[in-house]
Amino acid sequence: MKTFKSLISLILVFSALAPHAIASAASDKTLTVNLRGPSVNAFFSETDPSGCLSTEVFVSASGGTDQQLPGPGTPIRVASVNIYKYDSCTDTTLLYATGLNESLGASDFQVSKQLDWATLHTSVNVSDVNNPDHSFDVKVDVAWTGTSDITRNHSNTNEIYPGCHILNRWKGSGRSAEASGMVSDGVTNFTPTSSQWADIDLVISGFEIIGCQ
Repeated sequence: MKTFKSLISLILVFSALAPHAIASAASDKTLTVNLRGPSVNAFFSETDPSGCLSTEVFVSASGGTDQQLPGPGTPIRVASVNIYKYDSCTDTTLLYATGLNESLGASDFQVSKQLDWATLHTSVNVSDVNNPDHSFDVKVDVAWTGTSDITRNHSNTNEIYPGCHILNRWKGSGRSAEASGMVSDGVTNFTPTSSQWADIDLVISGFEIIGCQ
């Protein structure tokens, strides 16, 4: 069962917060950030009739509140899209595009309190990793439907580097789901079939950065 893939989307959230976090840690020596909110993930994969061309798409979104102690919490809504197209017959990567939207509206990303459904309606600008000058917008209209009971999990890590100490804690509740919909550049729908796996989660996470400069 593919649950708790929310950790991937939280990494994207941390990446969005990273410049501010590093600056604060350098000046204050200690930075504590807490994140709480819903998260969804979906992985789509398809191979064309020739058996050569494969397309893989990963869609993720997180919402809720981030809090940098001792300050108050602030809302955060983030969506990400990764698109990978590969020709196995010629061993050629045709497209590897990734993008992040950090300004979702309240209606763009919705999750039920029971974690039994979710929707994401937005656009994301993605850039080709192999060709940074090639960027384009994709429209995302994806819906999730829960397919399993809710399960719970947690993890803690303690990473020590020279002059730097990072504590991570994570726990969440979630269920497996099926996702379907459209991720399109206006010409091609990169997700014509239902997801290979998907999940809907509620995540409580935090990290503390000590002495990193």
